Amino acid sequence: MRLEQELLMQRFPDFTKLLSFGFVRQEDAFVYTASIGEGAFHVRLAINEKGVMDAHVTDVQTDEEYVQIRLAGRRGSYAASIRQEYLDILEEIARSCYDPIPYLLPQSYRTAEMILHNYGQQPETGRLRRRECHFFGQDSSRRYALIGPVDLSVYGQEGQGEILEVRCEQEEREAYLQKSGFVRPYFMKQDHWIGILMDESQDDQLISSLLEKSRRIAEGKNALSGLIREWVYPANPKYFDLDHGFSVSDQLYWKQSSKVRIGDLIYIYYGMPFGEIRYLCEVSECDIVNTAPDDGGIRSETLMRIRRLKFFDGHLLNRALLKKYGFTNFRGPRYMSKELKVKICELYEMKEDMQ
Repeated sequence: MRLEQELLMQRFPDFTKLLSFGFVRQEDAFVYTASIGEGAFHVRLAINEKGVMDAHVTDVQTDEEYVQIRLAGRRGSYAASIRQEYLDILEEIARSCYDPIPYLLPQSYRTAEMILHNYGQQPETGRLRRRECHFFGQDSSRRYALIGPVDLSVYGQEGQGEILEVRCEQEEREAYLQKSGFVRPYFMKQDHWIGILMDESQDDQLISSLLEKSRRIAEGKNALSGLIREWVYPANPKYFDLDHGFSVSDQLYWKQSSKVRIGDLIYIYYGMPFGEIRYLCEVSECDIVNTAPDDGGIRSETLMRIRRLKFFDGHLLNRALLKKYGFTNFRGPRYMSKELKVKICELYEMKEDMQ
């Protein structure tokens, strides 16, 4: 483990504080430079938007990386004094610009924030193998992700790290294990889970995809089999301003009037005077008991949480078009027809497989 990573464990940068400290925004990174050793060495620290630091200490005379900075050295040696100056800079930045987080590494923190943003779920904490872990899922039988600390010697590496474990199809495991950063799970069952080290070896986009597949498997679905169901749900603008709701947040609680499952797709028909399918959403949580007090208005005892995927602009999915495909009555939810789905994909250049 690099010196900087070890010192900044369980911290994440506040980018506003970085600027106040003296970092300068350069393209996709925040950069700080300094001189140590009475000007003999140049320090350059670059922190990207993922919170990952790229650090270099260069010998000004030779313009080469000063590798001795990463060796503890003996007390009183010249290398040790330069190392200490460098550590003093890092420690001051850590105190002034970083906030504590409940994870060891930035990628673990970003993954937890991704889950919160996409699915509205906070982790539960518990202990496995004498280590505190963060669990994601509605209950223990439907967990789809776990983040926990791990001794990297288990995987032939040095130091402490962190691992994300997700469900996967058994036939996919061996292919994943051939890729950098993928390992056998440390906490969960070997046959049905895969581990990803949170060391930036895999990008956040792939992790997001793996999380989505894992959620579907946890709900009893094969992520590759096309079992995701698609619905058309009506929305009455007299009772709820849908456009305003989605302008505030990409996720809304909505009346659940059918046996939806997590991962199902919801096409929202916005009633008159609009009379069109306006949004495509995904169910991120279902079967939620409505605990809000009864104010005498329209009320549903069961709610779902939906996440906006797409806004259909141009008013193309209007009543005239929907009537051609048999959609004339919008009093309640109904299944999306294959024929209308093909037409929507054609009009909006969407892939028919929205999974």
